[in-house]
Amino acid sequence: MRVLFSAWAWPPHYYPMVPLAWALRNAGHEIRVAGPPALAEAITMSGQPAVEVGEDCDFSQLTRDTMHIDRDAPATVELWKQLRKPKGERALQMFVDIAETMVDGLVEFARAWEPDLVVHGPTTYAGPIAAAAVGVPNVRVLMAPDIAYRGRDIEPVVLRPLAERFGVTEFSPQGTLTVDPCPPSIQLPTDYPKQLMRYIAYNGPAEVPQWLLEPPSRRRVCITWGTTLAKVNPNLVLAGQMLEAVAGIDAEVVVTVAPSHREHLGPIPDGIRVVDALPLHLLLPSCDLMIHQGGNGTTMTGVVNGVPQLIVPQFPDQAFVANQLAPTGAAAVLLPEDAGPDTVRGLVTDLLENPKWRDDARRLADEANAQPAPTEIVPVLERLAAREHAAV
Repeated sequence: MRVLFSAWAWPPHYYPMVPLAWALRNAGHEIRVAGPPALAEAITMSGQPAVEVGEDCDFSQLTRDTMHIDRDAPATVELWKQLRKPKGERALQMFVDIAETMVDGLVEFARAWEPDLVVHGPTTYAGPIAAAAVGVPNVRVLMAPDIAYRGRDIEPVVLRPLAERFGVTEFSPQGTLTVDPCPPSIQLPTDYPKQLMRYIAYNGPAEVPQWLLEPPSRRRVCITWGTTLAKVNPNLVLAGQMLEAVAGIDAEVVVTVAPSHREHLGPIPDGIRVVDALPLHLLLPSCDLMIHQGGNGTTMTGVVNGVPQLIVPQFPDQAFVANQLAPTGAAAVLLPEDAGPDTVRGLVTDLLENPKWRDDARRLADEANAQPAPTEIVPVLERLAAREHAAV
């Protein structure tokens, strides 16, 4: 079986599909991963063959335009409130614009290679169009709670002009099948065909540092702020503010940050360990708490490792993920305008001292890790492809 994976040029939107790609490849199937040129390195570093399609786009600028934010705008209460407002069709149009940059190349490659399945992320809209153009099923792999489901009625309308370019009149943005790595307790109720899958955290390649091989002598707190916010507006990066708040607590604090984003941390308090882009799937198993902005991969990596979380959401998707997670008791949510040093320090102390947070986080991890491994759903995808071939 030939399986074509596709993602747009932002590695966190590709990473959740990597374990499934390896499961299929280890079962003997042929894999290609297609994406814009800027994604090629992330694909090949994950051990998969990359196919460059389309053109790169400036995702940071697209985000600024969608959010109506200047790159140098100061972080004010008014800005936080503006950023968290749902963007609806504006956000959807941003992903349609991204699809526009790669759909021609993706369809051209799909027609030449003739895959049996097309696998894509929830906002890689070129994927379902390419699948329909070559008459094969498309499998959508979620990253976290399905925020795209709220736009299910609008997606076909805004994507139709792209689809018609290739003679496609019927296509499914939600997939012939959706692969869902979320434990049901944090997922929205949905009505589409679904296959649950265990979330296997992959946050990019790395070497394990020597210090991480030793068990921590104290409780360990991870602070991370992703890569998106610094590129959109450095003033949105609150990792330095969190560092200031937790300095002096009885815990080892580790900050993982892209090397180019170190400057946004500000002065580093004594006793804080700052590491360059250490993938969370290596760090979090040793942690007792994580503090972050609510990115999909960050949150889900915390979930499967049973780590209590303090989430300070800044964008609508981050607020959505945080609000889905908070009722489980595995996370506390604090708005940026409320995240003063005393408030953060008090909440961090409770998250570390009160066993309720740890117990609830571990309960959620047990639910997540009880779902089928990627290797177990390979036969489901094989049957899906065979059924569609038989129907032709």
